[in-house]
Amino acid sequence: MRRISFLLLALISLACVAPAATRPRYGGTLRVAMQSMPTTFDLPAYSSPGDYWDMSHALSLVGDTLVRIDPQSRPQPALAVAWQSDSGARHWQFTLHHGVRFHDGTAASPAAVAQILGALHPDWTVHATAPDSLMIDTEASTPSLLAELALPRNLILTRNAAGIAIGTGPFRVADFQPGRFLKLAASEDCWSGRPFVDNVEIEFGQSLRDQSVALELGRADIIQAANTSARIRASSSLPVELMVLVFSSDSKAQDPRLRQALALAIDRKPIQSVVLKGAAEPAASILPNWMTGYSSVFSTQADVQRAKALLTDSRLSLTLSYDPRDAAQLIAERISLNAREAGIILSVSLSGTADVRLARIALPSPNPAVSLREAARQLALPQPTPHGATVEDLYQAERSLLDGTSVIPLFHLPLAYVAGSRARGWVPDQLGRWNLSDVWLEDSQ
Repeated sequence: MRRISFLLLALISLACVAPAATRPRYGGTLRVAMQSMPTTFDLPAYSSPGDYWDMSHALSLVGDTLVRIDPQSRPQPALAVAWQSDSGARHWQFTLHHGVRFHDGTAASPAAVAQILGALHPDWTVHATAPDSLMIDTEASTPSLLAELALPRNLILTRNAAGIAIGTGPFRVADFQPGRFLKLAASEDCWSGRPFVDNVEIEFGQSLRDQSVALELGRADIIQAANTSARIRASSSLPVELMVLVFSSDSKAQDPRLRQALALAIDRKPIQSVVLKGAAEPAASILPNWMTGYSSVFSTQADVQRAKALLTDSRLSLTLSYDPRDAAQLIAERISLNAREAGIILSVSLSGTADVRLARIALPSPNPAVSLREAARQLALPQPTPHGATVEDLYQAERSLLDGTSVIPLFHLPLAYVAGSRARGWVPDQLGRWNLSDVWLEDSQ
């Protein structure tokens, strides 16, 4: 104890003589730019991963989940300080922080939290069991419940008459102009401590180019960065997105051999190194290696000769589409060229219903079982049903989703952000999450 006290005194002494510019200070407005244009202050569907991430970040500044999950998939306290379950992982008891209140002054009691989670999950039985605890009962064994509770859709939020979120987080909503602007104000009485900045202003509908210009001109403090950008140095997360080819239900490419041939024809390495500037990992699995450790079992090696051998004499003409917001035209064109080399006619088109779609999906949890379920939901695949909790069970569940080649994984991608010179204390999260409570401004006067 005496040694710890001595170290603390030493640190305090160093802080006292440090230049004032290096010490955190309160005040000022942090300016953030986003591409998305949300019309409601709510978590959108996964139809656009960019929109999903943007609103996840914004809502997570306003609300808290019961628990958080770190990059190693270990649960960490949030609104809940402790938890336990029975051996079957069907009955879960949570002890909550005492005295937490929503931004409107109402108590974030176990009864209030139970009502919110019960509405989000009607298949759960959620009820308060004591002044500071609640119980969640599930019909089936749910060993990944903690990771599920950490997803942004399980933020503990209420809504006012205008539908604006009211939470327990470090910031409260001060102004929301749909599709244009969001202003967040520091919560003075936040249970986890007041953030340094007074306000966070988020401007929506800003292209990546416009964001870069705003940062250079000092009109933005934090912006998003394209994975293909070599001009600016971005802070990147672990790969938490998957770029994938998805066959439509009425695609002319119904023959599994044709789909397998297309998968073998794609040369991912040049796309990764040239088009994506190295900011991606070639993938043939749904889940990235950092989650599972087994992605190398799924080969990403192109094999044009084997692809040609799988093809029949018929030469179908297929169409390939992409989301223009993803700036994926070059990737789509390179895939089309690879396909043609193997004897597959694949034309890039943004009109009509395409046979194949180049898409991105979010992998929103470091827990591989949870992310696999979320990926299956986004890809309209059957929900995986692993029969156990081992790596082998997870591998078999993922392999079953890829059988038949309904989807062709291409790349695992990180989220990337850039902070301006006056934003201090910005420590990028490995999962792409924001922690703006610790950010302070150099010139906050």
